[in-house]
Amino acid sequence: MAGATGAAALPPLVILPGIGGPRGAFYHQVAAFRATRRVITLNLNPTRGRGMRAIDSAAHDILAAFDACAIERADLLGASFGTTVVTRFTLAHPARVRRLTWVAPPVLRHPPWWRGTFGPGWLVGGTLLVYAPPRWHAPLGRFLARHRVYSPEPELTPRELELMAGRVADIQIAPFFGRLTELARWDWAALPTPFPSPLLVIQGRSEARLTPAAALAAWTRVSGRELAVVPGHHMPYLSYPIAFNDALGAFLRPDIDRPSELPIYTD
Repeated sequence: MAGATGAAALPPLVILPGIGGPRGAFYHQVAAFRATRRVITLNLNPTRGRGMRAIDSAAHDILAAFDACAIERADLLGASFGTTVVTRFTLAHPARVRRLTWVAPPVLRHPPWWRGTFGPGWLVGGTLLVYAPPRWHAPLGRFLARHRVYSPEPELTPRELELMAGRVADIQIAPFFGRLTELARWDWAALPTPFPSPLLVIQGRSEARLTPAAALAAWTRVSGRELAVVPGHHMPYLSYPIAFNDALGAFLRPDIDRPSELPIYTD
């Protein structure tokens, strides 16, 4: 948690990562927005609430974080798996979400999408990132970047991949695959319209090309607006943080209250 507080501060920005991504992956967004608001980045809790599914348990963890940080209402962002969690939280607690952002919502039911994002490159590159000893992180980052092996975001720099290796080393496998199983059952078309809070969907350009028309239509219907397409693939907040932060910042502008007046970012 970092950033401005006090009467002049904007509503807090709370960020939830993807299925295995730690909160440190959003350091570009912390740096960009901390001058005007608190930015709270959360890890996914490997411990699931008793009798709860992974998505419901993670949404309950968001509620606990809001209460622990004395947050009455905030802007909320979820990435990949985190989009399902922030959606569940917003539907259960709409008064506590001012604006909601989905980054790279997953579409596991569509083979071209999951093969392009979570195919062999993800399994091989991700395994190397998780299990490489620290002394190999820098050369591994250079190798993955040079050969564009890491399919979720092939355009990451060697330095970003080196940092990621340090962040993901403690991923617990059982909770990871429990979340993945639930993603396979998630249906974007089943969400209500109108959605209870203003919503923006941000996708990387190359991933948008793989996304099925039905998913794009569902996101547009639920959000009531066009997607913000930025450079990158599944993790544009890391690969192209300036373009990503521009899109997010335009949506979170404090001087616009009505969803119909919110700007649409195009790169």
